[in-house]
Amino acid sequence: MAERTVLSGVTLIDGTGSAPRTDMSVVIDGAVITEVAPADRTVTSPQDQVYDLPGTTLLPGLIDCHVHLRSNAGARPRDVHLWNMLTSVEEQTLHAAANAREALRSGFTTVRDTAGSLPEVAVKHVMDEHVLDGARVVASGLVGMTAGHGDMFCPATLDEKRMWAPADGADECRKRVREYARMGVDLIKICTSGGTLSVGDKTGWRNYTDAEIDAIVDEAHALDLRVAAHAHSRAGIEAALCAGVDTLEHGSELDDDLIELMLEQGTFLCPTLTLSEFMAEHGRQRGLSAEHLDKAERLRERRLSSVRRAHQAGVRMIAGSDSSNTMRFGSHARELQLLHEQVGLTPMQALVAATSAAADALGLGGRTGTVAPGMCADLLLVDGDPLADLGLLGDRRRLRAVLREGRATDPNAATSVPQGLAARRRTAETDRVPPRSPASAPAG
Repeated sequence: MAERTVLSGVTLIDGTGSAPRTDMSVVIDGAVITEVAPADRTVTSPQDQVYDLPGTTLLPGLIDCHVHLRSNAGARPRDVHLWNMLTSVEEQTLHAAANAREALRSGFTTVRDTAGSLPEVAVKHVMDEHVLDGARVVASGLVGMTAGHGDMFCPATLDEKRMWAPADGADECRKRVREYARMGVDLIKICTSGGTLSVGDKTGWRNYTDAEIDAIVDEAHALDLRVAAHAHSRAGIEAALCAGVDTLEHGSELDDDLIELMLEQGTFLCPTLTLSEFMAEHGRQRGLSAEHLDKAERLRERRLSSVRRAHQAGVRMIAGSDSSNTMRFGSHARELQLLHEQVGLTPMQALVAATSAAADALGLGGRTGTVAPGMCADLLLVDGDPLADLGLLGDRRRLRAVLREGRATDPNAATSVPQGLAARRRTAETDRVPPRSPASAPAG
């Protein structure tokens, strides 16, 4: 019998929203979960690697549905806008891979990039083939208009530094979607309103006509690509929903009619509260301009009111941090706390927003997001009870191990430990789940 990994004695939160189950075992064979059962009913063999983990909560690997991978991963903060313009695409791609690794070490086994192109597809492939360890990447292609939210991150005098070539007119938009499909993206991202961090526009600006939005969504769906829409304004939200987008990002001006449309269509809402709070708390120190801070402040309360109304009506929420050049990777779990504290989701609902609901929104519900036989062994082991304190998920010291497709990562392996804590750390390490050796790792 081939060696299996057995995680025994855990409290299981399976990602479905069901009540936790105590003293459970999860059996992993290669990259897949093969058994979930009470510990006292799990039959093991001498060849199995068995880990007794009392006091540990096991849950699905978490999913961040809104990140920008091509962001500065270096130790020194750089200018929010200049970094992309002064850094080569090749170097940006390496930073993107480092950000995927940081997300994994934060307990997030999947991230959805929401403004990408070929570099993000490259990182997706590298992570899928386990050339480097990092979160699974769901890669997007951004289709944006001239002077749209995505385009306004680059000054007009530096057009050659645009991260995405704009597409204007329905035919050009269709062609851009087809180009991205050929490139291998998983979804299309559009903007139907202006944004906060773009320079010189207003959040209420129209981005794309109805005919252009319809063409993008129609072409994407014809090619089995989902569509995510950045939209703050009521008009932008309505245009996106009427075209049939799959997920709504931000959603700052929802009303009862738009919420009813979301419920009818099954549209997911990704509020991205973490970046909004970061800008309110640290934006000035981070070097954001008065223009950015003013736009962010005017949107913040409107968005919270909008998202609360949507939640109360039953719109399905998904968790997305908006990690980016402004707010570096690693704070992904704070979104769950904010969904609970500011919007009113229960701790279990917040966990579902980052597990099964997120997986469904990304089209991955058959692979990840729940702990069940046949699913990928994407798992997070946490000391303590995250339902009692969601803040545990943001405390790296409380994360015991992260497994993506059965490959274990120590979230604290790259953390320097003060000498006074070294002995305790070595003792604790003896019952951590060790990473698989290259010889025993699945091929991908």
